[in-house]
Amino acid sequence: MLSRRDEFLTGLCVMALGALVLWWIIPTYITTPRRVPILALSPAFWPRIIAWTILGCGLILVLRAALAPAPPDAVADDLSVSRPEGLRLLALGAILIGIFFALPVVGMVWVCMIAYALMVLLSRGKNLGWGMIIAILLPLLLYLFFTKVAGVAIPQGQIVRLP
Repeated sequence: MLSRRDEFLTGLCVMALGALVLWWIIPTYITTPRRVPILALSPAFWPRIIAWTILGCGLILVLRAALAPAPPDAVADDLSVSRPEGLRLLALGAILIGIFFALPVVGMVWVCMIAYALMVLLSRGKNLGWGMIIAILLPLLLYLFFTKVAGVAIPQGQIVRLP
């Protein structure tokens, strides 16, 4: 657990990152046409949404650190990683490496389904059923939106192709 000072500084850094993306990186490196008929189809729309979310998360961290009660005099934190935690971290790394190598072969939709399901299982949360339902539906719905509504091609694999 971070100290209030560390959490406050982390929040400020996250806010700075969001502001940097929002007011320098997006305008400088993303070219947008002058007139976009549907706002959600603008190349800068989703990066802006993500940047505002990052900025908001940083603000929440800052407010949480500023409004938290004073910590007790002696705080003993054990920052060591237990064996199960280390194995779960290694498993997450293996999943991410698997995503990298499987994307060109299997395709984005199927890889996202499998990776999301594996991460849900890895989290060992209490709502595994809902996690599995979301692991299947979310990539399919995003695929349908981007291909049918937005007209953006989603990378398909060589094994199974979606319509």
